[in-house]
Amino acid sequence: MAADKWAPWPGCETLEYRSADGDAIRFLMLAGAKARMMPPVALTMLPVPAANGSRFLGAAHVERIVSMPVAFPGSFDGRSDLRQWARVLDPTRGEGTLTVVDGANPGRFLRCAYDSGLDDLEEHRPDVNVGALLFRAGFPYWLDGTEQSISVSQGSAVRRWFPFLPLILGASDAYGLFTITNLGDAPAYPVLTVLGPGTDVTARNVTTGQAWTVTGLVPDGSTLVVDTRPGRKAVRLDGANVFSRLTAPSQLWALQRGVNQVELSIAATSAATLATLTWRQTWLAA
Repeated sequence: MAADKWAPWPGCETLEYRSADGDAIRFLMLAGAKARMMPPVALTMLPVPAANGSRFLGAAHVERIVSMPVAFPGSFDGRSDLRQWARVLDPTRGEGTLTVVDGANPGRFLRCAYDSGLDDLEEHRPDVNVGALLFRAGFPYWLDGTEQSISVSQGSAVRRWFPFLPLILGASDAYGLFTITNLGDAPAYPVLTVLGPGTDVTARNVTTGQAWTVTGLVPDGSTLVVDTRPGRKAVRLDGANVFSRLTAPSQLWALQRGVNQVELSIAATSAATLATLTWRQTWLAA
């Protein structure tokens, strides 16, 4: 197939969709993409009795459908490629990711599932066809391709991406007070991974006043993961569900836009204990 037929239009981008199973296909995007630059919003307005207009009460971002005009493989020359597209795009395999490969923000991606486009493809040419793929994203924000992280241990601190305040460390406890600057457009949802030993792991966003605690022991060599991401919230010890070990008032908090002061404490640690907080900044637009 001639290479020029697969060249993106000037100013457009190359994207990749990766299924939940890890299979991937790439699209050569044409002009006319829709809904990449802002998620839809739901406004809450209250009519004012016996007065003109309404009062603004609030707003929320809701799920988005992104439309991507692309060059499809030809219905004859590219039949095997089209079959591969169908397998990778099949939403019954679960939610995948739509990633910018070449563009203004390479690596930025959207968690989404295929909605439509290949099902009603019009086959006009044997070598190449054009159409649009629609993807539905329940979490409507684009995520950075690069993950940020900070690590805390009993006797040392590993700095990555953002500086933080000095740690205060006891003989058998790990305590960290540090600052994270979320430069994104929306809250970022962290994942904390703790390599034992330790007990009673507590993480607090001092800026928002929210905190969570996982009680009990994390044995030596075991791994506790607390995932706060929407749709993926979980508390697991060596892969087993221990969500019930969260204390009753716990809130799986997010990093708000701007500066966040974060406090982390773990009791009964050793030199082998290591806690790592990771997150991706979130954006309204690709």
